[in-house]
Amino acid sequence: MMKKLVVSLLSLFVFLFILPQFIYADESVEEIPLYLNGKKLNPEVASRILNDTTLVPVRIVSEELGAKVSWNQEEQRVTIQKTEAEMLLWIDKSYASIDGRGYPLEVSPVNIEGNTLVPVRFVAENLGLDVSWDNETRSVHMVDAPVEEPPADDPEETDPSEVTPTPNPDPTPTPDPSPIVKPKPDPSLPAMESIHMDGDQLIIQGTEPMNSQHFSLISPSRLVIDVPNYRLGQALSSDPDMNGGTIEVEDHPMVSKIRYALFSDNPYTVRVVVDLKSKASYKLVEDPGTNQVTVTFQPLVYKVVIDAGHGGKDPGALSLTGRREKEFTLAVTLKVKELLDQEPLIQPLLVRSDDTFVELDDRVAFANSQEADVFISIHGNKFRPEINGQETYYWRSASLSLANTMHKHVLEATGFTDRKVRKNNFRVITTTSMPAVLLEIGYLSNVEDEAQMYQEDFQLRAAEGIVAGIKDYLQIQ
Repeated sequence: MMKKLVVSLLSLFVFLFILPQFIYADESVEEIPLYLNGKKLNPEVASRILNDTTLVPVRIVSEELGAKVSWNQEEQRVTIQKTEAEMLLWIDKSYASIDGRGYPLEVSPVNIEGNTLVPVRFVAENLGLDVSWDNETRSVHMVDAPVEEPPADDPEETDPSEVTPTPNPDPTPTPDPSPIVKPKPDPSLPAMESIHMDGDQLIIQGTEPMNSQHFSLISPSRLVIDVPNYRLGQALSSDPDMNGGTIEVEDHPMVSKIRYALFSDNPYTVRVVVDLKSKASYKLVEDPGTNQVTVTFQPLVYKVVIDAGHGGKDPGALSLTGRREKEFTLAVTLKVKELLDQEPLIQPLLVRSDDTFVELDDRVAFANSQEADVFISIHGNKFRPEINGQETYYWRSASLSLANTMHKHVLEATGFTDRKVRKNNFRVITTTSMPAVLLEIGYLSNVEDEAQMYQEDFQLRAAEGIVAGIKDYLQIQ
């Protein structure tokens, strides 16, 4: 007993002797300023250097870019999700995982005061950023990576006045073409004097005719306009340290804000990025007489196919009380259509609107022939009586983002048990050319689930959740 007491006292003495050194070491850590697109970030825990590698708080960087960050205490793991991409990092482990593939890390992530700090270059570059170190100010600068997409066709060969982006079935996010600050250009170049909204139109005013190049991006929706052999005028570049700026747009149905900056110095090019609230078509007109570029935006209507599972000679599963799955799926589908009819940017298309039978391949063919943007198949499930809850299925990686979004909203609406997003090769979601998911909303074989599934108010809640998920995925505010 005495021996144990002596050992304990010695351990306590050693701890008390070492503790002040740890406190002193932490207080002496060099704090590294962190900038994102010229904006200084203010995390709860400062960035710092460890073994010649800069570590930054993962949450503030990821969330500034619209990524979702979650923490698993048991596994000491942080998960970063941005649309389809999923990045996993573990405290004190010298590797990371991106979409299931392992990558080595120069320095392991650490946890400081409840904040996970990670190697900045690895995380930032995999989130679409360029990272640089300013040795003079000892600070880290992150900027959105430049886009290497080809510009629109030469206006001399084609008429660029009417451009409508085609639906992209793959929701993988394109890099954000945010302006990148470059050295100041030759003052003899023509200058962009103003960028402003005049009613529904965007007007860019220059001192000489502009020969612009433009293209659109999705996830999120943006219009990018490049004006080569141009510089920013005094009104747009009053800050000598920042050749660019942001214009907030209020009360416009499609435009949320406008960003601009000197983007390139070979040749000197001014880039204007218009952040859109949703995908839109636009008409761009260059007027050499007034030295203006005018852009008129028009809503782009999304086609959403709603597939009521089963129907006609195919009743689907039978519930505990003898009700048919096809009745439930059609009832929810009709309520979804009624709600979507109130959305001017969405055109709902039903595979069936009554008790008719449609072959699986015909359901797919219908959606593909319509060049739909989204395909949603509605079902009810059946298994052992004790199993209940909601599942959402996808097959192609292009559909994962839709599956995660739909699952979240429908689960919130129904309050059912969360049986997660799953992968399965159901025929209607394997050969559709657009993002497609199959919703299993409840178990007809479970007493609690079935008691709700044929109630009018529950079906309406489920429909509202489906519509909320569709709008969220399509970024319709």
